[in-house]
Amino acid sequence: MIVTRTHVRWIVMSALGLAMMSVLVFLLWPRPLDVDVVTVGSGPIAETVADQGIARVRQTYVVSAPVSGRLERVPLEVGDRVVASRTIIACIRPAAPEFLDPRSRAQAETAVDAARSALASATAQRDRLAADAVRTRDQLRRVSDLARQHVVAPQELETAQADADQAANAVRAAEADIRTRQANVTSAQMALANPQATAKQVVNVTSPASGVVTHLLQQSERTVAVGTQLVEIGDTAGLEAAIEFLSQDAVKIRAGQRAEIYNWGGPAAIPAEVRRVEPQGFTKVSALGVEEQRTLVILQFTAPATAWAGLAPGYRVWGRVYLRQTAAAILAPLGALVRDRGDWAVYRIEQGRARLRPVRIGTLTDRDGEVLSGVSPGDPLIAYPSDQVQDGVRVRART
Repeated sequence: MIVTRTHVRWIVMSALGLAMMSVLVFLLWPRPLDVDVVTVGSGPIAETVADQGIARVRQTYVVSAPVSGRLERVPLEVGDRVVASRTIIACIRPAAPEFLDPRSRAQAETAVDAARSALASATAQRDRLAADAVRTRDQLRRVSDLARQHVVAPQELETAQADADQAANAVRAAEADIRTRQANVTSAQMALANPQATAKQVVNVTSPASGVVTHLLQQSERTVAVGTQLVEIGDTAGLEAAIEFLSQDAVKIRAGQRAEIYNWGGPAAIPAEVRRVEPQGFTKVSALGVEEQRTLVILQFTAPATAWAGLAPGYRVWGRVYLRQTAAAILAPLGALVRDRGDWAVYRIEQGRARLRPVRIGTLTDRDGEVLSGVSPGDPLIAYPSDQVQDGVRVRART
């Protein structure tokens, strides 16, 4: 067979066409997507709820003034230790009378004059009644002499005796009235007395319990009424935390559940347990201006006092309550979980391709999710899949 120039040209053109088609196929052939790959693991997991609150003393005592008077300056400072029934919290002495303004002084002077006039009137009345009593006694003596001589009837003797007794009783009543008037004069004069400081009857208020002073409600010298709150005392050995949980989280919490205090400034978390869930919620406005319904949950510290050295009442803390714990669970990284038609799913790598597999999720944490079914430990999953990752797409692990 004779090879002509036409045949050579056709062969060359065909070879070039095949080469170009090969290049186009190579360039347009879909390449595997580079993806981040994570592995399904196993380990413990816990369902928790967490929020912030403050540390506080479990038992506090507010000492109040037992009497009204002048409170001397309280010698204590916040943080001072006190001993029950021994440490003197405060001293209260009788308060001095108040100064009188011109109008009140004029009224008080008028009251003194009126009391003195009433006393003079009562004295004159007593003197008149005393004279009547002397006259009736003399009359009784004369009638008694005549009755012994049978000159007068017995009825006249009885009448004279009754008159004498009545006159004596009137004198005693007048003397009692005089004493009353004298007391009124003294009382009116005392209203005019100048204020005088006195320290004769000082009332010492002692601590009702041992602990430390947590709040000074009154410290400077002043006049106080009975029941005025003076000092707050607490025992920091019984420190606890009051955490403000959202109401939808608080309904899951029960007394006795394990908890811990973290982010309080110390080197490690403080073990605790739920002591009480307050039965009444309250409304609180968040930093973003959103009204939230919250509930106080009290966490009692279970570690020794040395575990929270430096923590004091009023300090800001974070509390975490463990609702459910699993010692050996199948764990999928949170970044591998995606939503598919309202349920959870993952992209598992099978023979170099991404396969969408539905999974059933239990507990979710900030790092992992508990997988109840759908994958097994060791399965490779795609982490943070992009919108290019679809079921059946060829993928390869990013290096």
